[in-house]
Amino acid sequence: MHYGIDVGGTKTEIAIYDRDWACLERWREPTPSDDAEAFLALLAAMVREADRRCAGRGTLGLGFPGVLDERGHLITANLPGLRPLVLETALAAVLDRAFVIENDSRCFMVSEVGPGGAAEGARHAFGAILGTGAGGGAIVDGRLLSGAGRFAGEWGHLPLSAATARRYDLPCITCGCGLAGCLETYIAGPGLARLHRHFGGASASAEAWHAAWQAGEEAAQRARACHLDLLGGALANVVKLLSPQVIVIGGGLSTVEGLLEALPAAISMHLFPGVETPEVVGSRLGASSGVRGAAMLGAAASGASGTNGDKKGRP
Repeated sequence: MHYGIDVGGTKTEIAIYDRDWACLERWREPTPSDDAEAFLALLAAMVREADRRCAGRGTLGLGFPGVLDERGHLITANLPGLRPLVLETALAAVLDRAFVIENDSRCFMVSEVGPGGAAEGARHAFGAILGTGAGGGAIVDGRLLSGAGRFAGEWGHLPLSAATARRYDLPCITCGCGLAGCLETYIAGPGLARLHRHFGGASASAEAWHAAWQAGEEAAQRARACHLDLLGGALANVVKLLSPQVIVIGGGLSTVEGLLEALPAAISMHLFPGVETPEVVGSRLGASSGVRGAAMLGAAASGASGTNGDKKGRP
């Protein structure tokens, strides 16, 4: 069996998969986000319970929001209680097996190039999650790109284009990460609501923007056009840097009608002549991708068969 754990700020999910990546069981528990001792005890208990249900021991991979710094501390706003921990060391003290930890967005991408994923078998692919934030992950030559600092793929924290900011007279906003002008503050869900207000709307959320957009409100239409331009430019920068065959879009905003169909042209507008726009597809596994990708990474590290690396597909 292969276990994946997806840690969130409010809920932590564990899923059990067989060697063919069929999900056998999954359940969630509230995350004690501000209590490190309780959090570690929760993870240990969930793994023991998975062993009990399987009458055995599964491989293990864990997906976390945020990134690890050079000292091994997790940098994320959602789990303040974990900040003092050297995460891998703390986990090793309570988990009775080898494990892999990775950013949840990169787990998403591992799953989407795996069996049954939207980019199954792709050797070069990029995954972009658009929800309350804008995370991502890259597959390069069939392997997950982590980089020296283990934060490769953080496209949401690339800076806003000066040309695009000038075109729409956008303010320079300080991101939750501490930097100014991060794309995430404009293209993620809260950013879309912010764009709506910038153009004269009154949205407090992406859902409110969507209702106004469906009603044909002019400010909502302008926010949509600006958002698409920003998103196209951001993903064009990814194309210039990584040249993926396919871009997989996940997260809540990926379901907005017409977005996936409009993105190739929006990306192309920011590429120079002769550069081919990659295929753009929606996530096939949705909210299950992160936890499955974590399980796949754990299985691959253990040498178990059936991971995404075993599957041949796109050249």
